Amino acid sequence: MKFDKTGLIPMIIQDSESGTVLSLFYGNKESMKKMKKDGYVWRYSRSKKQIMRKGDQSGNRQKVVSISQDCDSDALLVKVEPSGPACHKKKFSCFCDDGPILLRLTKKIAERKQKPSKKSYVSSIIASRQKIINKLNEELAELIEAEKNSEIIWEAADLLFFMLVYLENRSIKFSKVLDELERRWK
Repeated sequence: MKFDKTGLIPMIIQDSESGTVLSLFYGNKESMKKMKKDGYVWRYSRSKKQIMRKGDQSGNRQKVVSISQDCDSDALLVKVEPSGPACHKKKFSCFCDDGPILLRLTKKIAERKQKPSKKSYVSSIIASRQKIINKLNEELAELIEAEKNSEIIWEAADLLFFMLVYLENRSIKFSKVLDELERRWK
């Protein structure tokens, strides 16, 4: 790693599940040692001039999944599993308010599985693999039969949504599907 003249290196913090950039921090050699030792994001606060573990005050820690260097070794990409909002303003990310739609959907579907609601259609089918398969078949047929672009978009969204419900039923994270696509692309 190449630290700058002040002994710091920029760290881009990214949600490992969604790929969303959460924050930009700076690290130094000591924060890097602490991060590798306990598995959570440690950063150097330039304003407070001290090393801090992300989330010690808010409780929103970030568990490190991986750390990689850029091509010049002068910046880091730190993929994390956040335990809450990344931003000190209680936003999902320092760069956006509530996260990408796929992440919000997968969280809501998981919530419906854990805490079923009698008013929720997802809650009524989430535990039945056969009901979800039937819904997927129905949505696929509707997508294939759609003629207008607006209908195709509508039906594709339905199919994708119920695919997410199926993955949650099988306890498979959508990020694993994205990882597989990435593997195939290489």
